[in-house]
Amino acid sequence: MNNTEWFSVRALTFPATAIALLVAFFIVWLVLRVQFPKKWAGVYGDAIFTFILVWKFSIIVTDFKAVIAQPFALLYFNGGTIGVFLGVMAASLQLWWKRQKIHFDETGIAACSWAIILTQSGYQWLVVLLNDNPTNSEVITLIVLSALTVLILWKITAINRALLLYTIGLMMVAFFQPHGLWQPAVGVSVILLIVGIGIQRFAGVTKLFGGKE
Repeated sequence: MNNTEWFSVRALTFPATAIALLVAFFIVWLVLRVQFPKKWAGVYGDAIFTFILVWKFSIIVTDFKAVIAQPFALLYFNGGTIGVFLGVMAASLQLWWKRQKIHFDETGIAACSWAIILTQSGYQWLVVLLNDNPTNSEVITLIVLSALTVLILWKITAINRALLLYTIGLMMVAFFQPHGLWQPAVGVSVILLIVGIGIQRFAGVTKLFGGKE
C-alpha cells in the first residue's frame, strides 16, 4: 500500500503508515495481554520496543551526513525501509538470544504465532483505513487478510502451516497493491515466517496447542 496521508500531532507530522504500525502494536499487545499469560505480552512489548528503537535511530546508518548536519533529524525522521528491516532483524535476534530465558512452551509458541499474524494483519487493515488507495486493492486486502487471519487463528493448529499459509496469502494480496511483491511488508513477512519456524523448532513444538505431533 502507498502512504497517501499525513497526520499532525502538535509540532510533529507522521505518515499514516507509521501511525498504523504503532496502533497495530498497541492493539496486538492488548490482545496478547487478554488471551495469554501476561508474560507473553511482555515478551512482545520488549521486541516491539527494540524494533522501534532501531527503526527510529537507524537514520544514523541510512543518512549519517544529514544527522551530523542537523542532529534534530533524529527526532523527525527514521531509517525508512532499510530501518524497518534493521528493526525487524534486531527484534528477531533479541528473541533468539533470549530464547532459553524466555522458554517458549506451547503457550508461548501460540502467542508468538498470534503476534506475527495479528501484527501484520492489523497493520494492513489500518493502512487501508488511513490512506486513500485504489478501491479494488483496499477491498481485496481487507477481505482476504480478514478471512485468512480468522481461519488460521481459530482453525489451523500446525504452526508451520499457519505461518506459511499467511505469508502466501499476504503475497497474493500484494499482487493487487501498488508496489506488488516489492513492498517492505512482503519481505518482513518472510523474515517473520523464518523467525516463527525457528522458534518453534527450538522449542520442539509443532502445534499451537496440544504438544508434539
